[in-house]
Amino acid sequence: MNKFPSTEIKDKWGSISEAALREPITITKRGRPSLVVMSVQDYEGLKRDHLETLRLEVRKGIEEAKRGEFSNLSISEIKREARRKHRSN
Repeated sequence: MNKFPSTEIKDKWGSISEAALREPITITKRGRPSLVVMSVQDYEGLKRDHLETLRLEVRKGIEEAKRGEFSNLSISEIKREARRKHRSN
């Protein structure tokens, strides 16, 4: 993934946006990743993947509930676990 400092966005937007059509581009601020610029096609793919992961997790939860398997986790723990799983995918 290519990286560009945020200070160069205005001057190099043409090349940044062109490169983002081929692969996601990381924009850095003070040397740290701040934003990602990507094609709409890549973004839509990420959304689709995330939605499919969510659907699978919901189905899994429904099946576990049908079998009488329940979690003792709080809502915040469940959300944290879901975010962790999403990041690892």
